[in-house]
Amino acid sequence: MIWNTNYQKLAASTLFTLFFAGKTYAPKCIVNGIHVQDYLQQHYYRCFEKVAQVIHENGLENTCVIGYDTMNEPGHGYLSIPDLTKLNQEDTDFKMGLMPTAYQGMLLGSGIATEVENWEFKWNGPKKSGHVVIDPGKVMAWFTPDEQEEANATFGWKRDPGWTPGCIWALHGVWDKSARKILLPNYFATDPNTGNLTDYSPYWIDYIEKYAASLRTIHHDAILFVQPPVLACPPKIPTSLKRIVYAPHWYDGLTLVKKKWCSYNVDFINLNRGKYGTGPLRFLRALRVGEKAIRQCFVDQLSTIKREGLENVGDYPCIFGEIGIPYDLEADSSSSSSIWGWFSSFFMSVSNKAHMGEPNSAQNKAMDASINALEKNILNYSLWNYTPDNSPQWGDLWNGEDLSIWQSSGTNNLSSIATHSTSSSATVAAIEMDSKFMASTDSFKQLISGENVRDILSLHRPHPQVTSGTPLKIDFVPPTESTCASFEYVLKQDTRCEGPTEIYVPSCHFPCPPQVEVSTGTWKVNVVNDTYWILLWWMDEEEVEEAKLNLKGISFVQH
Repeated sequence: MIWNTNYQKLAASTLFTLFFAGKTYAPKCIVNGIHVQDYLQQHYYRCFEKVAQVIHENGLENTCVIGYDTMNEPGHGYLSIPDLTKLNQEDTDFKMGLMPTAYQGMLLGSGIATEVENWEFKWNGPKKSGHVVIDPGKVMAWFTPDEQEEANATFGWKRDPGWTPGCIWALHGVWDKSARKILLPNYFATDPNTGNLTDYSPYWIDYIEKYAASLRTIHHDAILFVQPPVLACPPKIPTSLKRIVYAPHWYDGLTLVKKKWCSYNVDFINLNRGKYGTGPLRFLRALRVGEKAIRQCFVDQLSTIKREGLENVGDYPCIFGEIGIPYDLEADSSSSSSIWGWFSSFFMSVSNKAHMGEPNSAQNKAMDASINALEKNILNYSLWNYTPDNSPQWGDLWNGEDLSIWQSSGTNNLSSIATHSTSSSATVAAIEMDSKFMASTDSFKQLISGENVRDILSLHRPHPQVTSGTPLKIDFVPPTESTCASFEYVLKQDTRCEGPTEIYVPSCHFPCPPQVEVSTGTWKVNVVNDTYWILLWWMDEEEVEEAKLNLKGISFVQH
């Protein structure tokens, strides 16, 4: 399964369509006297109400839990597809692997062998490599009459007589299964009731408003972390919806797909938003070559996403709910300074055997470029992800992904840990642990034993924890063999703030006693331990527009 393209496949597209707009596009799907759209949404709301209730009963509101995400990376389903027999014609659309059209997906889901396009991701983007015949062997994604009867009895479902077994899109006249013919290729392009062009936004906003109202019957002042579809510009959020945070996700798509830190990249967000005009030359305009240009490209993309949030969501905080890098990167090709090295990097990997923990490693460069873009835009973020049982063989233990910032140098085999655990007799499956095992301190210590082999330099960054004013600039330069680490923090002082600015400082780059310079006020080291220390910075009483603090650290030393 390829995460990006799975949105376009039958199962995901059907479920997102039913969840957000089922009453419009699948009116015959009625179960237990209500439409399946309401059935799905009501169950979703009640699940989170239950979570909120337990949090409320245990006194965790606004301490451990301040709010709730709206939905992780929602999809559009089939909404607005202009022609079900064609793939998205936008040349910025991601295509990789087997790419059935929406109609071909319906054929395959009904057990009908179908020839589909196969795509590869080349240095210059997705390219069609040919066609592949997929034969499901008459296996269907839909219930047979007997299976539907069994499921109804098991789950207490009573379907409307009009909801007969088989493909629901054939049931609604989109295609004819017996003739194997598309009947309404533009079915999802317009509202079948009004004829107006389909717009996903009202369906999504309606869901958001109901979700917020449901949660806030229990957690009255819960913050809503609003997340639109991935890389999409958010729609205008009604001003009646308060206490929200804009929570988009962003990854460097080229590195994520190619699993290689390249010497070129593309300003994809701004290309997608039309910044570079029309025609094939716009790809050349969006191309960025070299480390400096790539880093600025990331800054520009996150700046656009931040601005769109302010314009459409409102004057609310923004946190990037997911950002990170794949650690299973191929050999680094970006370090070659020769013209041939740069040119050849478009077609092949140029070996660079830098260890992951060294300044020149692909992982360190990729992570630093992403976090630098966040810092340059003064953005909040959470890294995806921390997987304590990440392993060299299986990565994050999900879908072949390997983005965990942690991998133990000790054993990562869960079965091995379970066998040797003396405080739990639970069996450990490949991706599931018994709760007793997880509660075992000894087992957990063994799980995370050893050093973190992914302890890359750019993860250790100074950052303000408390600011007596408004942050204006964050600039961290990680150390290399020839350059010392440095950190600059600029803020606009606010004399109404009480107490000092507090800055977390990693000892590995900035050991004590520190080298600190401030443009105003005084500072002192407050807390010191093995891995970090806290710097306190007091401002002078007279308010200043720009107060600056600079730290100078040490260079990288190979151990």
